[in-house]
Amino acid sequence: MTLQLADANRAIAAALAKAKQLDVAVSVSICDPSGRLIAHQRMDGVFAMASRVGKAVAAAETGSPSEDNLSEITRHMHTANVTDAGGPHIRRRGGLPIIRWGKLEGAVGVSGAHTNDQDQECARAAVDSLRTES
Repeated sequence: MTLQLADANRAIAAALAKAKQLDVAVSVSICDPSGRLIAHQRMDGVFAMASRVGKAVAAAETGSPSEDNLSEITRHMHTANVTDAGGPHIRRRGGLPIIRWGKLEGAVGVSGAHTNDQDQECARAAVDSLRTES
């Protein structure tokens, strides 16, 4: 199963709320397990280059946080169509997999805050908004 649009929008709302709490502006992308975009929002004032799905794709590609070292993890081939076509996969903090019921259902990527750690906090809020019993 993959995330539904309502789930993606709920996750984005949680990330944006966290960004407001941190007093930063961010861009939030939610993709499916294949790295294809489900939903995206960019807050006012975020620089245009922050509006990329790369951290979300990186998290979907590995099923682990986007900053994890590729040599230590297994890549999921379901993202190959996106990455082989030139889709970005950005290996910095701010991308997290969304795993529910033990399955990878998608990923979130956040960019644009002052630091990658703040991006990560916003991504964590998005993932936490979708928590279910495993």
